[in-house]
Amino acid sequence: MWDLKSAFAGLPDGTWFNQVPTGTWDCMIAEFLLSEGRFVHSQESVLSSYKVKNLTELAKKQKERFLELPELYKLFSEIEMPLVKVLHKMETTGILLDTKRLQKTGEEIDKAIITAEEKLRKEFYADINLNSSVQVGNYLAEKVGVPLSKTKTGRYATNENELTQYAETFPIIKDLLTYRELSKLRSTYVDSLINKVDEKGRVHTNYNQVAVSTGRLSSANPNLQNIPVVSNFGQKIKSCFIAEKGKVFVSFDYSQQELRILAHLTGEEKLIEAFKKNQDVHKTTASKLFNVSYSDVTKEQRVIAKTINFGIIYGMSSFGMSAGLHIPVDQAKKFIDAFYESYPKIKLYYDKYINQGKIDGYVETLLGRRRYVFEFPNQKFIDNNMRRVLLNYPIQGTAADLMKKAMVEIYEKILTKDPEISLLLQIHDDLVFEIPDNKKVTELIKKVRAIMCEVYPLSVPIEVDVKTGKNWGEMKEI
Repeated sequence: MWDLKSAFAGLPDGTWFNQVPTGTWDCMIAEFLLSEGRFVHSQESVLSSYKVKNLTELAKKQKERFLELPELYKLFSEIEMPLVKVLHKMETTGILLDTKRLQKTGEEIDKAIITAEEKLRKEFYADINLNSSVQVGNYLAEKVGVPLSKTKTGRYATNENELTQYAETFPIIKDLLTYRELSKLRSTYVDSLINKVDEKGRVHTNYNQVAVSTGRLSSANPNLQNIPVVSNFGQKIKSCFIAEKGKVFVSFDYSQQELRILAHLTGEEKLIEAFKKNQDVHKTTASKLFNVSYSDVTKEQRVIAKTINFGIIYGMSSFGMSAGLHIPVDQAKKFIDAFYESYPKIKLYYDKYINQGKIDGYVETLLGRRRYVFEFPNQKFIDNNMRRVLLNYPIQGTAADLMKKAMVEIYEKILTKDPEISLLLQIHDDLVFEIPDNKKVTELIKKVRAIMCEVYPLSVPIEVDVKTGKNWGEMKEI
């Protein structure tokens, strides 16, 4: 079969997998893993590339390739394939939406948009279309003096990343970004969500296993993974997702999972020790960067250290860090150098990892998921963009693999045994359940936490933060 979940999407929940023959093979998922992160084209093009006529012959060829890659086959057979029914169950269950509350939130956003627009009109001193990137770019660059870079077409870049770096210097940009965020929230979430409610008042997102090379799940139609959590209105929109009467939401969020994976992969003792002592790892980094005691770290120093910690994970350059912290590039470079001096094994790991990737032509996660290194035939060098992608890959990819593994175990050990408990959402490091508001809350917390914390033996303890509440946006930590 090419796409198992889609093929049975029309069947009622709980019946489709009973009709799947034993040994069914999802060729699309298999090819996604075997392609090492490259884009998987249509079924026809894949059949052509293998020089086979049908899916049965394709599955046979894929199995032959997996024989040479036992770790990757284990990822396919024990995690990705069992995850298909988990995701189908989540999609068909959906999540309840309070449409009246959402409509009121939409009205509040409309008022905020009008206020933001009126303020911008006064600041622009010109009658321009605020939704035209060309007109906005020309005005900011030529009238206000914002040093915007240009796109390949010769126009001024006005995307969020470009504008954000100048937001502190030019207040008009901060106001423009606010206007854009409000407009996006209105169109992308309020209008869209109301139109996607079913007859039971629930919204059903679709999860994709083969969209992101790191293995992360993506959500679409609607995308419930990208609702802005730092925005006040973003939180209000999330609060419109409510638990059924007599039930409650419980969320389980991996705490600093990617930093813990970084500590495990690199074997950096100072970072491992910080996690074992349950210290604030951002304060630990700040104490080393600024040469102060752990207890004397200021809030400002912690913010810088947090940006650097996550910046290192995502392969951030000194230019990117300077923009994020609003500091000169040379100062950002000094912070990065100081980080590697404080944690020397991280630098050694990355150097060895990249060099091995050049030799092998791929890099991989802890569980064997692969990502190609060279995009073109006979290529021998890794450019800066690919380097940033590769530095993040083993960390984000491993986090994704471990989350999927935990979801499969939770489904098999808990959800199949108790139909009153439903897994509704996965937002990268976070799982959201809906369960009866009774003693099952305590039982579920204990069971799920144990599975998530023991999903894979890392050299540092895995921690999970738990929150509960009647709606998604106002959950409290317990």
